[in-house]
Amino acid sequence: MNNFMNKLEKFLNKHLMPVADAINSNKVMTAIKDGMMGTLPITLFASIILILTNFPFLDKYAPAADLWLKTKLIPAYPVTMGILAIFIIFAAANSYAKLKKIEPLFGIIVAFASFLIVTPLSTVTDVVVDGQIVKNAVVSGVIPTANLGANGVFTALFVTVISISIYAYLQHKNFVIKMPDSVPDNVAKPFLSVIPLVGSLSFFLLVRNLIELTPFGTLQDAVYTILTKPLLGFGNSIWVFLFLLFLAQILWFFGIHGTNVTLSIWQPIATVAMVANLDAFNAGQPLPYVLTAAFTVYTGQAKLSEIVALVALGKSKQAKAIGKVALIPALFNIHEPFVFGLPVMFNTTLFIPWIFVELIQTGVAYGLMLLTGAIPIIQAPWTTPPILQQLIATNFNPWSALIPIATFAVGFVLWAPFIKLLDKQYLKQEQEEIA
Repeated sequence: MNNFMNKLEKFLNKHLMPVADAINSNKVMTAIKDGMMGTLPITLFASIILILTNFPFLDKYAPAADLWLKTKLIPAYPVTMGILAIFIIFAAANSYAKLKKIEPLFGIIVAFASFLIVTPLSTVTDVVVDGQIVKNAVVSGVIPTANLGANGVFTALFVTVISISIYAYLQHKNFVIKMPDSVPDNVAKPFLSVIPLVGSLSFFLLVRNLIELTPFGTLQDAVYTILTKPLLGFGNSIWVFLFLLFLAQILWFFGIHGTNVTLSIWQPIATVAMVANLDAFNAGQPLPYVLTAAFTVYTGQAKLSEIVALVALGKSKQAKAIGKVALIPALFNIHEPFVFGLPVMFNTTLFIPWIFVELIQTGVAYGLMLLTGAIPIIQAPWTTPPILQQLIATNFNPWSALIPIATFAVGFVLWAPFIKLLDKQYLKQEQEEIA
């Protein structure tokens, strides 16, 4: 086993670790990850609104309360989740501007302005003119909100990265208007940004005019057709998810935060899919995607099974001590005391269950989700305890409470023999120390 682990470690150090390090340290990937994470408060707030306005059976047993909630709360949804791309621009631009060593405020301004430049300022809809309904009328002077929501997320990220890159390049090459040293910073800094900002906005004005000559018409439609739609199909595959989970577990075992690496790849796709599901749910339509960012409510608590196994089966002092410390945080999906305290990293006894058991649990959760139709719609707060978290995420679908119980049972059974083996090793060490 040790010989195999040494060979595996050498292989990973040579081929996988450089890739993982490159992804983890890449400025663009970091900005994208920060941009998606920065929208978490907005998505949680919008999810709470959606739960309250679609509370199960409330329309039957308390229709007045249901109507009041819908009337008073639903206006918050289109200005939160409905314009998610804008919030992503703010968060990603703030992060990327710092990484490119430019003033974050002007990074946000240039990214947002560039996005608006490539956004159409008209829409086609039905309007009422002199009491008559005019079909498919062109209304000017408006921004279609469809371009600001899920469909515009990848465009927002693309524009943010390119606009700030142009801005930073021009500023660092000293294509700036410098004021005398006697001029206060609050006056000098805006002048420093003039030429870089003009360069970025001019580039995207050119892009807008060129895209209008194509069948796509707008950059948002081009990005959605060429990039977003294929990526959503790619991200909706359970095999892709399992592969990324496998990579994350491998990286964790060798001391790298695997979730950070794989999350930067999967999260933008999964978040767009979740927003599309939320829009469909809010409109009373079938959910277009199964695997979204919300699916993690079935996977985030998987490690609870091995921690409970450690508490229930461990007889050594070390196992009991770690189990007691790790159990309470694990109930709130905090697993670091177990991962770092046991430790799991470089622990050859736990290599097989650490890599494969969570994959099996995820496969079980996915299968049961399809069987029962308990598809998570929203991301409940990640520290919400199991069962309650799944109920909230599925708008209180009762089947969702059985899925974490099933995955917990599978995990406990599969982890038990390895926990016992590790505990025997600890007991032997303790006896040798006494002797």
